[in-house]
Amino acid sequence: MKNHFFKCSVTGLLLGAATLTASAQKINEQELKVNVGKIANSTQHLKNLEPVTFNYDVSKYKHLKLPAGAQYGFMASNVQTEFPEMVYEASKVYDAGKNSSKVAKYSEVQTENLIPVLVAAIKEQQAEIELLKKEVKLLKEKSR
Repeated sequence: MKNHFFKCSVTGLLLGAATLTASAQKINEQELKVNVGKIANSTQHLKNLEPVTFNYDVSKYKHLKLPAGAQYGFMASNVQTEFPEMVYEASKVYDAGKNSSKVAKYSEVQTENLIPVLVAAIKEQQAEIELLKKEVKLLKEKSR
């Protein structure tokens, strides 16, 4: 008899879950994103960044469970001067003993936010390349 009760309970649970409905709301991107502007002087800003390789001190900071091995990125202090909005304060809660925990806070870079800046820089450089090509072509024609 217990099996029958269990089957009925599971069936009731499944039927209850099946009646749950959700509706999606489509939001227009132009309404969602405000104060949209072009990224200016991206090449100059990127020239001031210093990409680095580094290792986290995983032996000293075991409790933070940081990734081991070589990492690629930027020092947050370097990015802060060019793109302050890309640097944030990360925090990790870790056990500090019996019934106790602590919070470690450190600066991190949202490197994925550099992608639009990189695209803007490539476009700036491509425009400069095209201009230089035209100048070279004109100079070649004049020298004939």
